[in-house]
Amino acid sequence: MTSKATKEMTTCISKWGLKSGNSKSESELQVYKKENAALKKSLEEIIKGKSKMTPEERKRLLEKILALQTETEKYKNILGERDHEIQLLKDKLKSGKQNSDTASLHSQLEEKSKEMAKREQLLKSLSEEVNRLNSQLSAVTARYSDLENRAGNVQASQVGFPHYLNVFTASEKNIVGKELVVCFVPSACHRM
Repeated sequence: MTSKATKEMTTCISKWGLKSGNSKSESELQVYKKENAALKKSLEEIIKGKSKMTPEERKRLLEKILALQTETEKYKNILGERDHEIQLLKDKLKSGKQNSDTASLHSQLEEKSKEMAKREQLLKSLSEEVNRLNSQLSAVTARYSDLENRAGNVQASQVGFPHYLNVFTASEKNIVGKELVVCFVPSACHRM
């Protein structure tokens, strides 16, 4: 293979954004892994007694997070394998094989690039799912706080309730007593 063909292939590879080692997808996966860990930690805090979530809701959220983590790890491994294959193809191109090999390698490289684009799209959809779960967790936490505040208000009002009941009972006795006195006067009973 000529040096011109090698330069063109190197230009194409760098143009497509393919890198050996740590790719953009891997760094995004690390971000998602951290988000998943934070989600799991906050869910564990909620489960340890700070929340009144139903067991089904807890189970469903934990299963979803576990599934997302499993998928994330799976795609991370697949992306690592693809990066390795791409690096092997680059190395073959640099070794200077025949022109027929170059065309074959070029088509393989394009195919791998398309696969990487699909994987990145899947990673993006996983990211959106994690964000959706984060918003659901926030909504559940806000609802829990609201319910907790309401429960505190109900308890506070129940503490003062017996006092108001005593005042009402005393007032009722006074009113009944006055009515009895008024009813002994015949003209007063007709007005009532």
